[in-house]
Amino acid sequence: MIYKTIALLSLSLVLSSCTNPKDNSDNTQNYSFVGDYEGKGADSEGNSFNFFAKVSHSGDNRYRMLVLADLDKPNEPLHVMDGVLEDNKFIYTSDGGQYKGDGTLGKDGFEGYYKGPIDGTYTMRRMNSKEDGKYDK
Repeated sequence: MIYKTIALLSLSLVLSSCTNPKDNSDNTQNYSFVGDYEGKGADSEGNSFNFFAKVSHSGDNRYRMLVLADLDKPNEPLHVMDGVLEDNKFIYTSDGGQYKGDGTLGKDGFEGYYKGPIDGTYTMRRMNSKEDGKYDK
């Protein structure tokens, strides 16, 4: 009887120590999304653009991104993007549902796209602070 108990305990320990090898990959690592970003992009009409963004947490997996022309001046946001972040993928709507998009958060920043009256792609890099205007390294 004691040998069966030891065997069952050993099996339980072995099974509980087994993990999914994907759990340690960069694809499932959760990066912090909240902060100030500097970005650039291009739309489907060939226009390039630069912008700033402020990302805030709104509870659970929900986040809000304010797209701004200038980070230091109190202006109305150019766009307000509300969405859900799961497994470093942010799926959102913007401008009252006029635009839909998603993007991927990684250690070096965020890459995304949007679809609506005009489509486009963009990348954002986290800034060190509002004062220096430089990317994190």
